[in-house]
Amino acid sequence: MMEQRMMGWRPGVLLLGLAIGLGLWGALRWLGPQPRMVDASRAEGCLQAFIEFRRSGDEVRLAQELARLKVSRAEFERIIDRFIHYRISKSALAQAQKLLEAFKDGYNIQPERVFEPVRPATYSFQLDAEVLTVITERPELVSQAFGS
Repeated sequence: MMEQRMMGWRPGVLLLGLAIGLGLWGALRWLGPQPRMVDASRAEGCLQAFIEFRRSGDEVRLAQELARLKVSRAEFERIIDRFIHYRISKSALAQAQKLLEAFKDGYNIQPERVFEPVRPATYSFQLDAEVLTVITERPELVSQAFGS
């Protein structure tokens, strides 16, 4: 008799356990890190302007393109320098790509040290995220700009 009562409880306990498990999984999904998108249009636009400038050498046209992109000449040079840095240093590129994936997956990244004290730490990481996104998603542009 006791065994029959216990047998009736088992499916209920299993369903309750399943419901609790699904509830916890859903809460963690909802409260956990949310995927992010990186807008790389500024870095991509600068790279295209750089390619065109290398072809034509036209300073006026470059200035017009930078004005359209709302990027200063110093900012343009900083972006192109980041592309060059990652083209030269493959180990830095590999490490930065791992950080970018974690960032895109929704994890917050707080740098311990910043070598550019004029700007906030997040700015430098944002710039790297834009540049790495272009390197990953548009490698043909990088090849056009800097050769194979």
